[in-house]
Amino acid sequence: MERPADAELDEASYATRIEDAFIAERGTPFLLSAKDWQLVRGWRESGIPADTVVRAVHETFEKRRARGMAGKINSISYCAGAVEERWEMERRGLVGQSVAAHDRTPGAQETAEILAALARRLRAAAESRGAGFDEELLRKFLDAAAAKIEAIPCEGPFEECEGKLAAVESSLVKALRRALSPEQHAVVESRVAEALGETAGVSADVVERMRRALTRREVRRLAGVPALTLLGS
Repeated sequence: MERPADAELDEASYATRIEDAFIAERGTPFLLSAKDWQLVRGWRESGIPADTVVRAVHETFEKRRARGMAGKINSISYCAGAVEERWEMERRGLVGQSVAAHDRTPGAQETAEILAALARRLRAAAESRGAGFDEELLRKFLDAAAAKIEAIPCEGPFEECEGKLAAVESSLVKALRRALSPEQHAVVESRVAEALGETAGVSADVVERMRRALTRREVRRLAGVPALTLLGS
């Protein structure tokens, strides 16, 4: 067993911090069930910092809001996959955004500036002729993505804007992957395997989500495309 996380917090304080974050996101009162307590105790004993759990909870609810999902989450176990994935990514140094970035969201004016900058960077990437991509296809994909970004309203809720950016990136990466040559596919797979490293003891579900995230990152790198997010890269 690893050393419990957050040694300055006893088990109750660790659980309360997570419970408070879950309540804040859920928007209604909530008490940890016996099953939830067991899960939280396991996270602490595995060495997962409370801050990591809190960020994973926040990200889980953000994704639900971005997708327009309704209904209450009645157990913190709903966030378990996100916690495991977040911790695994943090331990491997694969998280692309700093804690400070997650603790702060931009206002409408800053959002407009970030969106405009992302669109400019995509068009610049189209001119740079990313490694091995067909020039005409690359320009077509990146110009289309830039136009979608420019159409995103900057006055909307942060989660909605971030969700739309995520959708643009997902669509763009899918298009870019289809345009990869066999040699480029091999490069991407090699880099992803190297970044994943040893995955013994990590659940297959978490490994697969990490693999997808890393594949997106490597495809973007080949094309010279930035991460499409308001939080920086």
